[in-house]
Amino acid sequence: MNSAPNHNGNQTNSRTQSIATSLPFLFTLGAIIFTISFFLSSFPIGRGPIKEDNLQRVYFADNIGYGHAEIIRQFNELHVGEIEVVPIDLPFAKFNTNQRKELIARNLRSRSSRIDVFAVDLVWVPRFTKWAEPLAPYFSPHFLRDLVPQSLETCFVDGKLYAIPLYIDIGALFYREDLILALPDGERINQQIKQSISWTELLSLGDKYFPDQPLYLPQAEAYEGLICNFNEILGRSLQDPETGDLIDLTDSLVVARVQFFKDLIETGKAPREVLHMTEDDCIVYALDHDIPFVRGWPTVNNDRDARYDSIKFEQLSLAPLPHFEGETSSPVFGGWNMMLSKHSPVKEASITFMQFAASFEGQNILYEAEGVLPVQEQFFTGDATDRRQQRLNNIGEMMKYGIHRPAVDHYTKLSDVISSRLHQILAGELSVNDGLALAWNEIKDIQSKDLIE
Repeated sequence: MNSAPNHNGNQTNSRTQSIATSLPFLFTLGAIIFTISFFLSSFPIGRGPIKEDNLQRVYFADNIGYGHAEIIRQFNELHVGEIEVVPIDLPFAKFNTNQRKELIARNLRSRSSRIDVFAVDLVWVPRFTKWAEPLAPYFSPHFLRDLVPQSLETCFVDGKLYAIPLYIDIGALFYREDLILALPDGERINQQIKQSISWTELLSLGDKYFPDQPLYLPQAEAYEGLICNFNEILGRSLQDPETGDLIDLTDSLVVARVQFFKDLIETGKAPREVLHMTEDDCIVYALDHDIPFVRGWPTVNNDRDARYDSIKFEQLSLAPLPHFEGETSSPVFGGWNMMLSKHSPVKEASITFMQFAASFEGQNILYEAEGVLPVQEQFFTGDATDRRQQRLNNIGEMMKYGIHRPAVDHYTKLSDVISSRLHQILAGELSVNDGLALAWNEIKDIQSKDLIE
C-alpha cells in the first residue's frame, strides 16, 4: 500500500535500488497471498460428499460474536439430528465492512459456494440480490409486522423481499456524564444533552469548559463509517426524496457542512487521529484521553473489547446526535440483514434458522448475550421500569428521526468514491470545493458507464 522510498545518489548501488523498487510488488503480492489463503480456508468451494448422518448443514457467514454463537448453539440444540448451523466467522477485528463485502461476493459467484445464509450491511442488499433467493414465500405478513419497520424497509429491492433483519443500529452521541455533571450547572447541561444539543451549543460548551483539548470524536477513516458521519452532519439523506437520485455533492449546503466537518479537525475540536479511526478506536481514544463527546453506535459493548477502560466506560451515557439550529438530530441507520444464497441446497433448513434468529426468542438471545439492538419492535415499547428499558425506549425515539443511506443503484461503488474524497478533504489534501467536484464527476462517470452497460 505504501510506496518504497526513492533512493538517489552515487553511493546507492544497483542491488539496493533493485530491492527498493521491488518492495511495492512484494507487499502487494504478500497481501494477495494472505487474502487468497484466508479466502480458501474460510470459504472452501464445494461441500464434498453427503455425510451419512443425514444432517442438513447450514453454513452461516458473519462476524460471529457472543450473541451469534449463542443463537447458533441454542438453534442446534432445538434441531439436533436434523439441522446444524455451521458458522463461518468474518471478524471485524480482521476485516472492515468493505473487505467482508468483497470476500462474500467473490465466494457467492461460484455455484458451488459453501455459504447458505450470509449477513450483509443493510446498504448492501441491492448489491447481493443477484445471488440471493427472494424470501416472500417463506415469511408471513404476520411475522414481518413484528419487525422494526425502518429495518425491514431495507430488505426490499424493487418491491421484492430479499433479506430479513438480524439487528439494527443507529448513530448516537456518547458522552461522559461524570465529566458533564462535574461542571458548574452540570445538571442543566446534562439534561440539555439528553434532549439533543445543537452544534453551536456543543462548541460553546467546549470553548468554555474544555478549551485546551479535543471535544468530539467523529469517525473519519475512508470507509462506510465516514459516510454515516457525513450524512449525520449534513442532516438529510444523500438521496433526493423526489427523484430518488443521489443529491448533487456540489450543492451549497453540502459544501457548507463538509467545511464544518473539516473545521472540527482543523481547529482541534476533533483530533487529527480520527482520520485513521473507526468506531471502536474512537471509543478507546475518548476514554483514554477523557474527551467528553464521541460519535458511536449503541451496540458498543465494553464486555467484548478489552481495550476499553471499563470504569470510564460505565460513565458513558447515550444521547441524540447534535443538530444545527432549526433542524433535528438526524442519526443514520445501521445494522445487518440476513440473505439466502439462491444456490443453497438446504433452503428450507436455512429459512428455519433465519426465522429463529429474527424471532423474539432469537433476538432476545442476541440482545442479552451481545448487547446489539433487536429488530423486534416490541423491545422498544416496554414500560421503563429499569435503566436498560429506558435506554431502549430512548433509542426507539431516536429511530423516529433516523435517516437511511441512499438506496440507489451501485451504492457501494458511489460510497467508495465519496468516502475516499471526503477523507482527502478532511486530511487537507484537497479543498472542499475541489474534492466534492471531483467526487461528483467520478460519480456521474460511474453512473453513465452503468447506463451504457
